[in-house]
Amino acid sequence: MPNLGLRNEKMFRLIILYLVAFFISFLCFTSIKVLVMIFVAYFYGGGFLWESDDTSFVLVNGALLGAVFCVFATVVFVRKNDS
Repeated sequence: MPNLGLRNEKMFRLIILYLVAFFISFLCFTSIKVLVMIFVAYFYGGGFLWESDDTSFVLVNGALLGAVFCVFATVVFVRKNDS
């Protein structure tokens, strides 16, 4: 990668942090949903399948949590670069 200057490298790190934040948030809600389905299937003997409501739950809540993570990352980025 060519040297684009220190400022561009910091922005690149921020973008990578945004992508990681969304990945972690989607992973959190997916794991929550899968664990709940496993517990319910084990204790109640139900055969539950992944439905479209489950997908929308993961996408909507993951996007909201990812946006919150991005706000925190932006605040930290701005405070770090102002000093």
